[in-house]
Amino acid sequence: MQQAPSSSCATPGVTRRIVIAGGGYAGTTLAVNLGRKLKGVPDVEVMLIEPNPCQQALSELDLVAVGPARSEFCELWHPTVFKDLPVTVCYNRVDAVHPERHVVTVGPRGEATEEVAYWRLAIATGAIAFVPPVPGLKEHAVTMWSVADAQELQRRGEAQFRVAATLKDPAQRARALSFTVIGGGATGIEIVGTLAQLLPKRMRAFGLDPADLRVRLIEGRPDILFDLGPKLRERAKRRLAKLGVELFTGSMVSSVEADAVHLADGTVVDSSVLVFCGGAKADPDAVGWGLEADPGGRLLTSAVCKSPVHDDIYIVGDVAAFRDPETKKTIPMLAQFAIREAEHTAGNIIREVRGEAPTPFMPTMHGEFVSVGPSWGVGWMFGMNLSGLPAIIMKRLTYVLYWWQVGGIPLAVKRLREMLGMQR
Repeated sequence: MQQAPSSSCATPGVTRRIVIAGGGYAGTTLAVNLGRKLKGVPDVEVMLIEPNPCQQALSELDLVAVGPARSEFCELWHPTVFKDLPVTVCYNRVDAVHPERHVVTVGPRGEATEEVAYWRLAIATGAIAFVPPVPGLKEHAVTMWSVADAQELQRRGEAQFRVAATLKDPAQRARALSFTVIGGGATGIEIVGTLAQLLPKRMRAFGLDPADLRVRLIEGRPDILFDLGPKLRERAKRRLAKLGVELFTGSMVSSVEADAVHLADGTVVDSSVLVFCGGAKADPDAVGWGLEADPGGRLLTSAVCKSPVHDDIYIVGDVAAFRDPETKKTIPMLAQFAIREAEHTAGNIIREVRGEAPTPFMPTMHGEFVSVGPSWGVGWMFGMNLSGLPAIIMKRLTYVLYWWQVGGIPLAVKRLREMLGMQR
């Protein structure tokens, strides 16, 4: 990806520069909120440092991987979001943080030379896909962590359609059309549900018989969707069964080949297209910046989302190991927490601009929804379980709501129209 010249980063004469490292849910939300609230405030600059010119909405990647959505449906372009806001965007990467000098080094890994001073630094570099060292897994599976991943899954699927079209033997066609998803969490369920619901239609367009399709889900734990209650899990499993998805639970993956997945209990699952949705880990670059981290690689934070050692460094989003003050547990890597941390941090930075003290962040989870195919879902909100059409409507509305929060009404309306126009 082409990067902006390093001279685009530093703005001379600014004494209170707020630098945000990372442009995902947390970083973009923080930059937008600060930009709106600091309009007209002299001597304060908001700078976002991020190599990619757009944020990607991971919760809707299944619609790009299999379904009717274009890649732009999951992309929030920063030039559009920030065009009317006093936010400077540096399309580069933070290579190092030097807290003792209050500067970050910007540039390619190992070659960074430009230093950018900060008054406040917010680290919001997010997470990356975690692929365990299972033999053959990295070589044969596609992860689901970006639009590029979704497009790669679509490419692999269509390549197998072409292979299957040349085969006369039904058993060989079934093996060529075996789609397997590893991981029974939210991402895995969304991908496998969309595969099962939409692939038959795409196969017919290729002149193939959907009866040859095999869609499987592998989860090493005894059940799927452990973050949801038992009743919602059962509803999701019934929906998957209706879609023709075959479940393999309770046994871990031991090895992977080009056309098969081997489980620890001896089961062999045919797989011509393999998707791994087994989890995520905090951005490893951030750990290398010398800040305090937990054993999982997430950076430690105080009650106000700051580094416990450096008072001018905030840490928000998936990279942050924020502990719920009530449960004492580290909050999970969820977009809703990243967004709320960023909104609260924006308020705290505004307080510090005014000379006031920051306030503690109190995490609250209002609900969670998972699509099981593009037209059906399960989840809960405010203690109430939902499934089917009501659940999928709520999931899609949260997507549109985020677009409205950061992009305004025009972008939200555009996304809503695109969503309503999709044929499922």
